[in-house]
Order: sequence, then structure tokens, then C-alpha cells
Amino acid sequence: MQTLVDTYWPGLKVIPSMANGYTDATFLGAVGIPTYGIPGMWGDPDGNGAHGLDERMEVRSVYVGRDYMFDLVKAYADKP
Repeated sequence: MQTLVDTYWPGLKVIPSMANGYTDATFLGAVGIPTYGIPGMWGDPDGNGAHGLDERMEVRSVYVGRDYMFDLVKAYADKP
């Protein structure tokens, strides 16, 4: 994962974290399926725009996030 992150966001380090929120992981974990959440889009480093007044995302962030997620799924799907 770090190698792929380096391709899209040089210098950014992958670190494990926990966030409050509600995803399908709630249901999958309950039946024993390990589930990990991976954000695919990053926007303003100040945190402006997401989940606030005038919620917005830069168009470039959407496309880069899409490409990153596609490459990430491909990388893990190719593993035995």
C-alpha cells in the first residue's frame, strides 16, 4: 500500500488509525469477516469542504482518488 501511496502522494505515510463512523464493516465484522476502510479522496489539508457547510470536493481529488482506488483493488486482487 505504501508503494502505491508514494506514486500518488509522495511523502505521505500510511499509518493505521481508527475513525468514528458507520460502514458495512459493522455488519461484516459481526459475522467474522475482517474489513478495513481506506479513504480514496483527500481534499483541503485544512479539512474545509467535507461534511461541513458548502460541502465540496475538488474535481481533481475525485479523479485521483478514483485512480488510486482502482490501482489498489488491482494490486490486492492480483495477490494469491
